[in-house]
Amino acid sequence: MLKNKNLLVAAIICLCLSNENTAFGKDVGVILAKIKNTQSAVIQNKNAVANFEQGSNLYKQGDLKGAEAAFRKAIELEPNFAQAYIALGNTLDDRGKPQEAIAQYNKAISLAPQDSGAYFNLGLTLARLNQLEPAIAQYQKAISLEPKYAEAHYNLGNALYAQGKLTEAVTEYTAAIRLKPDYAPTYTRLGNTLYDRGELAEAVTQYKKSISFDPNYADAYYYLGNALYAQGKPAEAIANYTEAIRLAPKNPAGYNALGNTLYAQGKLEEAIAHYKKAISFAPNYADAHYNLASAFYAQGKLTEAIADYTEAIRLDPKHAQAYTGLGNAMDDRGKPQEAIAHYKKAISLVPNDAFTYYNLGITLGREQQPKEAIVNLKKARELFQAEKNKEMVEQVDRLIQKINTQTN
Repeated sequence: MLKNKNLLVAAIICLCLSNENTAFGKDVGVILAKIKNTQSAVIQNKNAVANFEQGSNLYKQGDLKGAEAAFRKAIELEPNFAQAYIALGNTLDDRGKPQEAIAQYNKAISLAPQDSGAYFNLGLTLARLNQLEPAIAQYQKAISLEPKYAEAHYNLGNALYAQGKLTEAVTEYTAAIRLKPDYAPTYTRLGNTLYDRGELAEAVTQYKKSISFDPNYADAYYYLGNALYAQGKPAEAIANYTEAIRLAPKNPAGYNALGNTLYAQGKLEEAIAHYKKAISFAPNYADAHYNLASAFYAQGKLTEAIADYTEAIRLDPKHAQAYTGLGNAMDDRGKPQEAIAHYKKAISLVPNDAFTYYNLGITLGREQQPKEAIVNLKKARELFQAEKNKEMVEQVDRLIQKINTQTN
């Protein structure tokens, strides 16, 4: 009896090539003219300003310890220096001390409640802590004070996207583009949002705009490859994945995606080589292990497939597809009881996957458990019908009829 094919995992949106979680960067390089306009008292203390400038330069050079010391000295000399508190917060955040950073931002807000940058930077730190609602509130406060704050619109879009609020995210990305039309990552993020809404052609347009502003932006090529692949254009997808890899040769996402495209073309050996390359850069990349296992399974290499399915599960115990794949491999190995256990585990994690019920029903039927087999096949039929998969509905009906005939 036909089992389902092991569907590949592309990690299409959740894994960026770059580690650009907030983009635009923090608002650390505060222009001294802005300080003059908002804190004239600070400028009177030239030593405080000098330490602030020193801290800003050290921060840009990557000397976070030196920057922290300089910003603290500026605050010591001028305790009401709000911009120094913001800069110190940024430095502490980069040093892995987010709670201390938050305290500094709040101090800045208490001193300069009309300073949009304090709210913006506080929002960045909260977002990195996955405190999205508080982060959104800070971005919105920054925008209320400075409606043309492109960075705040962009990061508000990111937070809304992370919450699955796609329409609101589109609004914010569009505002960011209007205010800063040459910033490539905004187009890519807008493209991702449109992709998730199923608007592939529009997503492709945004990715191409992103590339037009920054031809070396690896993420844009990667996501463009995903959209083209989804449009059924594998050759174009491969070209863009290849370019993404050229620009970011040590990032595993591009190799994994290219492997999936080659797999779909039946080029299993090439796909395996790319999955292995992805794993060489990210040994804990569960989806790459799963995809590698699926390619081995397609080649009939059960030992290798079982090893990588097992590794994917070790790395991600909630990887339902890996349990299904492992169930298929174990069933082919002549270990139906282990297969049944793995299928049931997959169903406990993702209770609406039709093929897993289908595979479980097949194995139970073969193991002379007709009642349980029919229960699972009927569930599979219900799900296939909801998916309008007429071919599989008919296949399930034939299996149920066959089991009933054998038991009567």
